[in-house]
Amino acid sequence: MHHLKNNRGWLMGMLLFPQGMLGSTSAEAQTRSAPFGHNFLFELYTITSRAMVTEPVYTLIPDTAVYRIYDKLEEGAERGVVKNRSKSPLLLGVKLNPSLTRFSGNNVQSVTKEYPSYRIADSSEAILIAMGITIDNKDQYRYHVVENDSVELVPWSPVAKLEQQFGARQPYAFLGRFKAPGKTILVEVVHVKDYRIRDGVLFDWRTNLQPVLAQITLGMRRDYFNLAYLQRNRHYATRFDPQTGVPLDFAFPVDSVEQIILQLERRESVAYAVYLLKEIAGRRDTVFLGMVNQAGQFALDKGMYTPAGRYEVRIESQSRMPVWDEASMIKIPFEVLPSPEAKTLAWRQIVPWLLGALVLVLLLFAAYRQYSRRLVRRAAQQRSMIQLQLKSIRSQLNPHFMFNALGSIQNLMNKNNQLLANLYLAKFAGLTRKVLNTSEQELISLEEELKIADDYLQMEQLRFGFQYELQVAANINQANTGIPSMLLQPFIENAVKHGLAALKDQGKIIVSVQQKGHDLVFVVQDNGAGFRIDEVAGKESSWGLKLSQERVDLINRVYKDQPASLQFFSEPGNTTVTLTLTNWSRP
Repeated sequence: MHHLKNNRGWLMGMLLFPQGMLGSTSAEAQTRSAPFGHNFLFELYTITSRAMVTEPVYTLIPDTAVYRIYDKLEEGAERGVVKNRSKSPLLLGVKLNPSLTRFSGNNVQSVTKEYPSYRIADSSEAILIAMGITIDNKDQYRYHVVENDSVELVPWSPVAKLEQQFGARQPYAFLGRFKAPGKTILVEVVHVKDYRIRDGVLFDWRTNLQPVLAQITLGMRRDYFNLAYLQRNRHYATRFDPQTGVPLDFAFPVDSVEQIILQLERRESVAYAVYLLKEIAGRRDTVFLGMVNQAGQFALDKGMYTPAGRYEVRIESQSRMPVWDEASMIKIPFEVLPSPEAKTLAWRQIVPWLLGALVLVLLLFAAYRQYSRRLVRRAAQQRSMIQLQLKSIRSQLNPHFMFNALGSIQNLMNKNNQLLANLYLAKFAGLTRKVLNTSEQELISLEEELKIADDYLQMEQLRFGFQYELQVAANINQANTGIPSMLLQPFIENAVKHGLAALKDQGKIIVSVQQKGHDLVFVVQDNGAGFRIDEVAGKESSWGLKLSQERVDLINRVYKDQPASLQFFSEPGNTTVTLTLTNWSRP
């Protein structure tokens, strides 16, 4: 058998399954819809040799060998257990419909004791036995059965029936078969001379899991009130849903409400999770706040909703991830309004801020103007003939890039991978739009160039599964550093097509940008098989590299005092292309 910890925060916690079955948490099992199986479920306490911590565990024992619960109690160090003991001398065992799933409920508090609960959504019956009550001690115990926490179906009575079934080796107390669709049944057993020796089980056949809002209390600095009490609620809400009692126009100024206390009708067997959806300054977020306590309350402190904005509390029955099922949750929307003082600031308070903003705008304008003049000076250096030649090369690079991408899409379609081809095509469409938008520009920002490279690598990563990194030195102003458009693209395409295609998910490409003095250094490195420059120079597959070399030569003719250099290094496992723009980052 497998030993796992009982985590009460996740419904019923961990289960110990019989030999041959995989143990898992109740929440995980329910996520996979694992059935109850042909078993009895017992609750024990165990001390593991690994942690030496006493932990509650739940154990499933086959219903053909129920005597094995005693083997479990005697289990020793060979299974990593120092000691096992029963939760109570009663050794209560529960048997449910073998095909029942999602059966675990919230623990029910009884003074210092906690009773497990079981949700029986298919209206099947439940069997309850007490292996610890035998013919020798049955007169020491009494039990009763309560329906819906209101009607005592069986008053406190002696144990009337002992039986020996399900592979038992001695008689045990049979407490009953129970079935009450749409209701709850609580079975509680107690020692007549020692009330501390008691245990119980709650069976819940109710199917409606939606929380019911009973009251919203607002805590102020020196006051508190029921939000639904219109005479005192300061007009924070005026309309309420007649079915659920949820306020429809709940709003209050920021910092005015210290605490929002939500009171729900108690559902003993259901644990409710609380989430807060925020919309602040156009940004949305969802936060898990916690669980509703056993009294049915949850309090939101001011820090959870301090910024002005729109909020919505969502409460639903607990699951591993929120599912937002309308049938099992309630929504409580509210708005936090800006402070009234903020709306009535005097002009003498606003003017200094306006002056500061104006100075900042002027400084930004001066910086932008200086940057624009620098671009104009560079553009004035170009010769009309060289400009036409550069434009011609750019017009050839763009189709070359598109043909490569279309070839990749065709390859995916030939493999009948339509899902990946569609995703690839969607990314290709966005990337093509960016490339065409910059096709008429000689210079674009480094930020735009790297964005195109990143989008392209993401697109090709869908096909080949390689890894990549974009590394930019922190001292480089990407937005204000202009470089020739499509400068890196041919080298990146060449690395992917000739270096990484065969390596699949073992491939890796690193694109780095560094500033050395006033020089910008671009490096494209991959771990492909490598190539010899003289062997690929005349091949059609190297057309992009050839155009890039010609373009570098033309750039050197335009920017004579800022020459560019291109270097190749290739060996198996390391191909590196280094492009240096000299004096490119000078003022």
